[in-house]
Amino acid sequence: MELSRGIAQFVCHQTMLPYKTWKSVLWFVATWLLTIGLVVSVSTSYWLIGPPDSDGVAARFGFIEDCSVSTSNDSSSTTKFSCSGLRTNFQPLLLLVVMCILGVGVFSLTFLTLLTLIYCFCDQLTACGRSFHTLAGIWQATASLVTLVGVGLFPVLWEDDTITNICKTSQIFELGECSPGFSLYLAVACCFLGYIVAGFSLSLDKSTFRVTRFDSMESLDTYKQSGY
Repeated sequence: MELSRGIAQFVCHQTMLPYKTWKSVLWFVATWLLTIGLVVSVSTSYWLIGPPDSDGVAARFGFIEDCSVSTSNDSSSTTKFSCSGLRTNFQPLLLLVVMCILGVGVFSLTFLTLLTLIYCFCDQLTACGRSFHTLAGIWQATASLVTLVGVGLFPVLWEDDTITNICKTSQIFELGECSPGFSLYLAVACCFLGYIVAGFSLSLDKSTFRVTRFDSMESLDTYKQSGY
């Protein structure tokens, strides 16, 4: 607790005192749900769902787990879906690009979400004369845009062997024998939710906050003790 307050005092050289409302609590919860949703989406292997193999196990594709469908060389031509742990092959280059773009978006949102914990101990974080909610709104909108770009580039990969191994006849913007999985739907939903949360964050400055500047943390404590 003391460490958290010490970090808050170091960061909060000036502050905006919030009027505690359900709106700020709603924004806090929505930010965490948004980030958790994106982390779950990127880390799970259900972006695409392919046809079942000979054992009835549905094939699937994800960015983190290395999964593929193998076909036996005998006359039965049975298929077997299997995963071999974390992905180590990042070919083609576009696959690596998409993963990096998604990683930047998710990492930046995760970092912002962790900053909201400091916000719990600090009346308001500020930087460059802007309040924390203003910066958070811009940050969330930018990160959501970056993530959406990664999701938008994903269909370009569908003609690569990495995808056709699972989806057979897939091409660019054509899924072939696959169907979108919940990870893809979750990523798209979180991207649009990010814009809604960002707009809500920007609106908090106008409706629930007033600006008060302080020269030091001591003057802030005096201000609080005076009952303003």
